[in-house]
Amino acid sequence: MHARSERLRELYLEELSRALPSVKDPGLKGFLTLTGVELSEDGKRASVYYSILGSAQEKKAAARALERAAPYLRQVLRKRLTVKFLPEFSFVYDDTPRKASLVDKMLLRIERERQDRGT
Repeated sequence: MHARSERLRELYLEELSRALPSVKDPGLKGFLTLTGVELSEDGKRASVYYSILGSAQEKKAAARALERAAPYLRQVLRKRLTVKFLPEFSFVYDDTPRKASLVDKMLLRIERERQDRGT
C-alpha cells in the first residue's frame, strides 16, 4: 500500500504541475513551484505544498488563487487520469526554501568567523 501511495503522490504532483499553467487567475503571479503532495490515510484529501517567490502580499494572493483553482484543477486531473478516486486538493505554503536559505547564510557567516579567527 505504501508504494501505491508514493506513486499516487508523484502522479498528482506531476499532473498538477502540468495543469497549473492553465489557471488564469491574476493572483498567481510570481514564480510558483509545487514542492510535494501528502495524501490522507483514506486517500480522500491531498495537501499540495507550494513555494512562491514574491512579497507577502503576493504570497497571500497566491494562496487565495490556489484555493479558488482547486476545484478546476481537480476537474482537469479527473479528465487526464484513470484513478478510481481523486482526492480533494488543498494547498499549503511550503517555506522550506526560505528556511534552507537562512541556514545557508548562517553557515556561511560561521565559516567567515572561523576564517577571521584563523581556526
